[in-house]
Order: sequence, then C-alpha cells, then structure tokens
Amino acid sequence: MAPLPDTARRASRLLSRHRPRLTQAVRMTAASLATFALAEALGLPQEYWAVITALIVTQSSVGGSLKAALDRFLGSVLGACYGGAVAFAMPHHGAAATFAALLVAVAPLTVAAAFSAGFRIAPITAIIVLLSTSGSSLGPLAFAVDRILEIGLGCVVGLAVSLLVAPARAARAVTVQAAGLARLLAGQLEALARLDATETPEAKALPLAVRKALSRLETLSGEAARERRSRLSAAPDPDPLLRTLMRLRHDVVLMRRAMSEAEEDVLRVHLAEAWAKAATAAAARLRALADDLAAGRRPAGDDAALAGAIAGYRGAIDEMRRRQVTRTLSTDGVGRIFWIAFSLEQFRRNLDDLAERAADFAGPEAQGNAV
Repeated sequence: MAPLPDTARRASRLLSRHRPRLTQAVRMTAASLATFALAEALGLPQEYWAVITALIVTQSSVGGSLKAALDRFLGSVLGACYGGAVAFAMPHHGAAATFAALLVAVAPLTVAAAFSAGFRIAPITAIIVLLSTSGSSLGPLAFAVDRILEIGLGCVVGLAVSLLVAPARAARAVTVQAAGLARLLAGQLEALARLDATETPEAKALPLAVRKALSRLETLSGEAARERRSRLSAAPDPDPLLRTLMRLRHDVVLMRRAMSEAEEDVLRVHLAEAWAKAATAAAARLRALADDLAAGRRPAGDDAALAGAIAGYRGAIDEMRRRQVTRTLSTDGVGRIFWIAFSLEQFRRNLDDLAERAADFAGPEAQGNAV
C-alpha cells in the first residue's frame, strides 16, 4: 500500500489535471438545484423544463453560456408562440387533424432551423405545445406561456451560475488553445526537418490534430468575442490571433506539400542540413511563443536565430547555383526549393505577427477579467 503522502500527491495532481471538468460539474449541479428551488417557489407546473434548460445553458465558459441561453430562449419563444397559435387556430382532436396541425406548425420552423442553428429548439417546442397532454388540459396559450417562463427561468439561472460560480472566461481558454495549436504546428515542422523517408504514425496524426485544434479555437474565439460584445470581458479581440494561427498553419501545409513533391536527392544531398536548421529554428521560435501565450506574458526573445537559419537555407541554394546543380533539375524542381525558401520567410513574418498577438494577451487583465 502506497504511503499516504504519495497518495495525497497523486490525488492532488489528478484534481489539478481535471480541475476545469470538475468545476464545470459543480456549476451544472448548482444551476440544476438552484433552478429547481426557484421553480418550486414560483409554482411552475413543469419545473423539469427549467432544470433541463439550466443544465444546457451552463457551458464551460461565460461566452458559451451566453450563446446557449440566447439560442435556447429565442428558439423556445418562437416555437411556443407559433405552436400555441397553430393549436389555437387548428383544433386537433383526431389523427388527421393532428397531422395537419403538426405539418403547419413544424414545417416553417424546420426551415428556420435549417438556416440558423439558433432556432433548432423551435420545432421541438412547437411539437411539445401541440402534442403534450398537459397542453390539452391547460390550453395551448397557457401552456405556451408556462413553457416560456420555465425556459426563461432556466436561462437566467444557468447564465447567473456561469457568471458567479467560478466563472471561466473564454478569452483565457483561447490563449491556452492557441498555445496548444502552436505546439502542434511546431511538431509538424520538427517532423519535416528530419526528412524521414516514411512518416511515423505520430507525424501522420499531427495534421488531423491540427485541424481539430483549429476548429476548437474557432469555437472559443466566437465565445470570447461574444463576451467582449456583452462587456463581460476586457480581453483583446481574439480574431487577429485566430487569423495569424490560420496563416501559420497554411504556411506549414505549403512547406509540407513542397517537401513531399521536391526531388529527394536534392533535398537530402544539397539542402538537408540547411533545411533542418531552418525548420528546427522555426519550430523553436513557435514553441517559445506558445509558452508565452499559455503563460500570459510578453514575448522576450527575437527571431535572430530563425532569420539566420533562413539566410543559411538561401545560401545553400546559392551554392547549388554556383556549382550549377540547379541546371540538372526540372523547372518544377527548382521552383519547389525556392518555394520552400519563400514559405520560410512568410512563416517568419507570421511568427512576428504572432508575437504581437501574444503581447496583446499578456497580463491578467488581457486574459479575460470581467469589467
């Protein structure tokens, strides 16, 4: 049996690793219980709708909760009002009448949901208003009003809990996710630097991991922008950071493609050392900026090492031309080795831009403190 101090340390590390998930579980539990208590106090007939809504609205960040609350409330209001109007205008006591009422109620709302995900809940609400047994006893209009009140209560409580119980700002999540994406791109560069004849499984998995990380960053950037618009955060606009990382990813894709299509003998014999130094320096610079982003500090280094490595790669090309090696290459072959040099220079400029974006997010206030 392990000594108690070792067990305590392992438990502490486990809690630290899963702290965001556990905090989210606490928020969701608090929102559910608070909503139930309020619904009971207000005498709402179907309090479970309010509790379910609060659970859905309580997202991992304040920006996510804002979007979920807005989508849930607007969709429910539209569905309840329209479904109640259809139920009032088209009494349905038989299968045929119910079929017709359901068609009239659901068809327009599904069109709205197809054009905007925010209305996805609207047809569901309309169906509940039309087909619920409670709706038949209360009447469609009273049932629709109750439904709106229950959803509204759940939205308010869920949003309040997100703001008050260990609030998580999307701006902070943006920088952490951006740092993770930057490290994945650095890993791709390091794999390219080795000029492996056959990619390792780890290297093959990197492009997919980059796509997933970029998709997640886009979602978080939208949530952070929503917090800014609602004046719940003083963090900088996340869109420039997102665009910079998208450009860096594009540069890596172009270099990867150029390396795969270039003539291997030229790369391995004449440019291997220069390319390895340039790619490794670019990866090191990117990792350093990722660390700065994650820590919320201003970048202190510069790109002198990377600039020198890129100059070394261009010097290696000039040496090939001096020895007339390029005469033996096809036009496409020559173009690709020059394209790699261009991509490296473009990557360096985008890294400078990333350094500026990291400086924008430096400090606790820029990390997303409420205003």
